Amino acid sequence: MFDSSNPPIEVSVRMLDGAVIRGHLSKGQSAGLEGVLSKDTPFLEFISKDGQRKFLSKHQIAYVEPVERLRVPALRPEIDPRVATARKILGLHDGCTFNDAKVAFHNKAKQYHPDNYSGIELPPEVEKYINEMFRQINTAFTELRAELNQAA
Repeated sequence: MFDSSNPPIEVSVRMLDGAVIRGHLSKGQSAGLEGVLSKDTPFLEFISKDGQRKFLSKHQIAYVEPVERLRVPALRPEIDPRVATARKILGLHDGCTFNDAKVAFHNKAKQYHPDNYSGIELPPEVEKYINEMFRQINTAFTELRAELNQAA
């Protein structure tokens, strides 16, 4: 289909009849979308989203827009693990009470509870991040509860 050394260009094509199709244009030896469109050929090689290979007549195309891929933000821990403490993980200050800790724990646990994301297909790194944050929150509350109970 496509040469892996020269990846295809994901595009949205509006035809003169108003139809919009999404898929990929083969770059061939061209440098980019401009090179593909400026080739001296009457047709463009197009692969639709369902994998069908088509040749589009350039004369029937109103315009072609490149579709930018979503950029996945790098997942990073919210707190530097070298200086992580139970209070920092839960977002608490040094003089907090048990009730403050309990409220903070419940809020964070609701945010990162894996059941919130059941039925949703997530990338493996996101699942790992959510599970790790939930584990850290539980561990932090357990440590803080023990510390506050000893102080009382």
